[in-house]
Amino acid sequence: MFSHRLLLLFILLALTSTLCLAAPPQPWYEKYHQRRVTVPQSYYEGLWLRRQTPLKLNAVRDVVCIDPNVRFLLFDEYAASLAICGGIAGGAATTTRCGGNLSETAGRSGRAAFGLRALAAGAAINVSKDAWAACVSAARETCPQGSFSGVCVGAATVGDVEFRLESV
Repeated sequence: MFSHRLLLLFILLALTSTLCLAAPPQPWYEKYHQRRVTVPQSYYEGLWLRRQTPLKLNAVRDVVCIDPNVRFLLFDEYAASLAICGGIAGGAATTTRCGGNLSETAGRSGRAAFGLRALAAGAAINVSKDAWAACVSAARETCPQGSFSGVCVGAATVGDVEFRLESV
């Protein structure tokens, strides 16, 4: 009788210790934390611009939320906003403003794409990085998620610039 109980106790301990030591289906840090992802410097530049730019709601007009169900990665939206005019990311004086005589331009990154068009005939897009960040921030304040369109006030040589954030 004593050996019977001892044998049952041994089997119970062996089973519970085996179950307790089994490997989890995924590592604990993946369950409770997101995987580590490296992002390029332009992501941090976009965050810095958004943080440093004061919110100017009058920098933009006629904002329309197109599809609030569209989801963009934050990095894609920032990188697309800095990819307009051939790229305005960086700190050099030549990259802080749209150059040339562009009446239309686009910036794309991942699934996010910004399209800009000068509204006045013969006008060129002439927006600085800070003014562009103010326009995007004010539009994002109106439409917190999804795609949108609006008009950036005074962003062209003559008149305003129409812009649109869409999913591609």
